[in-house]
Amino acid sequence: MIAKIKYIFVFILLLSFNYSFGQATNKKVTPKKAVLVPLAKERAYTKWSAKAGANLSVIFLARNTKDNNNSPGYCGGLTYEVNNFIRISSLYTRFRPINIEPTWYDIKANTYEMNLEVVARFPNKKTLLYPFAGFSYNTFSGFFTGELDYLNLKEFYKANTTIQNNWLGLNLGTGIEHNFGILGIFIDYRMRVGKQDGSINIMDVCYTGGLKVRFPYGKLAKSLDHINDRFYWF
Repeated sequence: MIAKIKYIFVFILLLSFNYSFGQATNKKVTPKKAVLVPLAKERAYTKWSAKAGANLSVIFLARNTKDNNNSPGYCGGLTYEVNNFIRISSLYTRFRPINIEPTWYDIKANTYEMNLEVVARFPNKKTLLYPFAGFSYNTFSGFFTGELDYLNLKEFYKANTTIQNNWLGLNLGTGIEHNFGILGIFIDYRMRVGKQDGSINIMDVCYTGGLKVRFPYGKLAKSLDHINDRFYWF
């Protein structure tokens, strides 16, 4: 009796194995579809750009009593985009020598400045409006005759001598920019406030315009880009 039960048990196991094997061989295998991972789009430009242009400025407004007192000059600088809304810009300006007859002659002036720009983008993504504020270091050199000295500067300076002044200024202004790919154009308006001759005044009112060039994201930029990666330093 026990032997028959063993035979029946073995027979059932064989049937179960045969059924399972048949199901496994007849089951369709659906191949998985390949998932395409989109490649990250390479940046066309770096965060750096250069600009150069010309300007018209009232050099040392308190001393410039001429009717047509705008002096031409040229400028250049760099801009760094911290993010989509903040930029840091530098600008060097050199003015053409002018005379403010009969009080001042052979006036030479230079300006070095650093500004923080807040960027507002138009819907076309190419036109930008950027109010800015910052600091400037300004130099002024001229021959002081003392004639028609309406400001009574002879209290501070000796007549018929060359006077040199350096002063720190606060820059306030706004600008607009439009980009055409790698090239762009910009126009700025700024005022510089500083202290000179014993009082705080608007020292300079300046209009600037020129070209901007964005640096392409080439091989050099790629080689330096990992420096900004937070994992580079660890």
